[in-house]
Amino acid sequence: MNYSVQTLNFDNPSQKRIATGESYGILLVISGVSYIERRWKIGTDDLLICKPKQVMMLENTSDRFPLSVLWVRISTNLMEACSTEKTKIIESFSVNPEPVARVRGQSEILMLIKSLASQMATLPSEADRYASDLLEESSIKMFLALVLRVCILSDLHQVQRSGHLAIDEVFRYIHDHLTEELTLEQLEQQFFVSRHHLIRQFKRRCGMTIHQYIVKTRLDLCRTYIEQGYSITEVYRMGGFGGYNHFFRAFKQEYGMTPKEYYRSIYPQMNDKDTADPSSP
Repeated sequence: MNYSVQTLNFDNPSQKRIATGESYGILLVISGVSYIERRWKIGTDDLLICKPKQVMMLENTSDRFPLSVLWVRISTNLMEACSTEKTKIIESFSVNPEPVARVRGQSEILMLIKSLASQMATLPSEADRYASDLLEESSIKMFLALVLRVCILSDLHQVQRSGHLAIDEVFRYIHDHLTEELTLEQLEQQFFVSRHHLIRQFKRRCGMTIHQYIVKTRLDLCRTYIEQGYSITEVYRMGGFGGYNHFFRAFKQEYGMTPKEYYRSIYPQMNDKDTADPSSP
């Protein structure tokens, strides 16, 4: 994986030079307040997105409040590898024409981003641990996805204040409550919009109904749990499905095989007892 994560600490007023090289750079403040080239003042609720070939001076001006930042660099090749047909990461970051952009984010999302960056810093040293490559890949993709979400939500801030529905907020709410019961009535009350408007805007944005999206997202989570070795009984309960029959039908329709068949394709040495499929006698 072509990326790097550095933790830069300032105990006293001082400066450090940072450069993106041929990569994109994302600066996150853990504590304190940072000044960049005396042009940007960024705190813990901000992030700085830098395009390739940028060189800047990072400055701490206080001797009372130590500054600590995470400096993440991700190559363009890795960004392209993490892109999908619907989400072109480099194109998304290129929407802002400025070579360096300061973005104000929501504290909850920024905490997740910082946590993922810290995890990415330690993953290369765990290369010999089981499934570390999968964990590394998923962490990088989630990190990039959340950074893009912060940018989108920042752009939509004025729209939200005017009373329009920001679908990204609905996505985040669904993911935060994925394993709980989710109904249109709940979403209606949460976002103060009619269910008809919510359904229409959601379908327009992602091409599927809210129910289809919830089921698909839960199935993706269940498939991950199966790959991690959990039994079928554990999987459908952890994934937020109220009953096995619903889970069984949805899984087979989505992936073309039953949960047990998928389990056996990954763990062919396991027997029926190991899968703990509720449909088994």
